[in-house]
Amino acid sequence: MFSRSLIRSTLRLQVRQASTASAEQQAKQGAQKVAGGAKEGAQAAAEKVQAAAGPYLEKAQKLAGSVGTTVGNSLGAYKEPIFYNAAVAKELVKQVYVAEKMSPPSVSQFTYTYSQFFNNAKNPSFWQKLYTSGEWKRVAIYAVEAYGVFKIGEMIGRR
Repeated sequence: MFSRSLIRSTLRLQVRQASTASAEQQAKQGAQKVAGGAKEGAQAAAEKVQAAAGPYLEKAQKLAGSVGTTVGNSLGAYKEPIFYNAAVAKELVKQVYVAEKMSPPSVSQFTYTYSQFFNNAKNPSFWQKLYTSGEWKRVAIYAVEAYGVFKIGEMIGRR
């Protein structure tokens, strides 16, 4: 947990520094110099992120083994921006999760929903209404998605 919060705070600080530096450069220099300064600022921020995330990337490469190396090599120069953008997206999702006060369903909500479904599933009129309204297509897609998620979990579990 400590390492995640350290990475999070480091990324936030570096993004703030990069945006502050580029804003100061825009105020001081002309349009042509600003473009060059922004590019240098972005490169400097990427280097700082890579330096901060270096030990974690090394651990991830050791864990992933040759597969991680192959994927990393195939990404080439896109590797750094992809990892940076993934870290930024992760932080954005966290902020939305907190701001919207999202949370997983409570046990009572979970049990109520599934008990209603199983009670309706026993009733033939439920299935007739589902078929006549055309909602069976949506239910079928949900079932395929659930099966797919289950199979992916099986694959990950068996490695």
